[in-house]
Parts: sequence; structure tokens; C-alpha cells
Amino acid sequence: MRYLPMSLALGALRRGRPIEQLLGGFAEAGRRGVRFVVITPIPAGVCYISCTTVEDTMELDRHGGLLYPSENAFYPGDADSEGARTVGTASTPEAAIELAERELNADPRWWVNLGMLGYEYRDYVARGRPLGPWQPS
Repeated sequence: MRYLPMSLALGALRRGRPIEQLLGGFAEAGRRGVRFVVITPIPAGVCYISCTTVEDTMELDRHGGLLYPSENAFYPGDADSEGARTVGTASTPEAAIELAERELNADPRWWVNLGMLGYEYRDYVARGRPLGPWQPS
């Protein structure tokens, strides 16, 4: 089972484990990119919600479906040089997931444990790199 039911997604965050989600593909100025969101809890009880945007190139395929933002940033001029931006923080796992849904159109059905995003990306490539929100089959 790759996708986390909401109870398991919340449980992972409560145990201090990040969760992530592939948001989908887009095209801009003749280039293709993909976005993904990560919710990272820290011991102080705060969850950070970040969105990373990487260029979708054959180079990503070479890494076996893993997304390396520092090497493939879509917007290399970002302050952190990784294409990631903090969307916000939340004081509870529920609020973090709500924020990701509201601000990034994350889908509550498609959360995965940290480290599983590579499998999502491989499925995305196998389906022809569709543009728009990612909808696993």
C-alpha cells in the first residue's frame, strides 16, 4: 500500500515522520516541470509545509525516478537554490494537511511516506508526463 489513509498520514506526522505528495506537471516558457509538497514535523510541535519545483528532464529519469531539486531547480534563482519554498507552518498535523490542500491543491488521497516520491515520479513518467494535477491510476 503506497498511499496513506488520512489516519496513517496524521500518525506519521505525529511520530515526527515527514510525508510528501507529487502535485503534478506543468509547462512554462518551453520547459516542463513538476511540483511536489513535503510536510515536515519538528520536535517543537510545528509542521513546515514546503513546495519544491524541479525541471522535468531526462536527467531525472537517469536517477531512477528520484527528484534532486538542487541539481534540477526549475527556478535556479530561488533564495535557497533548490526550487523549494516554504508555504507555511502549522501547529498540528491536521492544520498542516489543510494548508497544503488549500494553498497547493494537495489531494488528501495521495500522501506517501518520505522516500516514496520516486515511485510516484516513475508512475508519472510511465503515464507520459501528463500536465496538470497528478492523479495516480
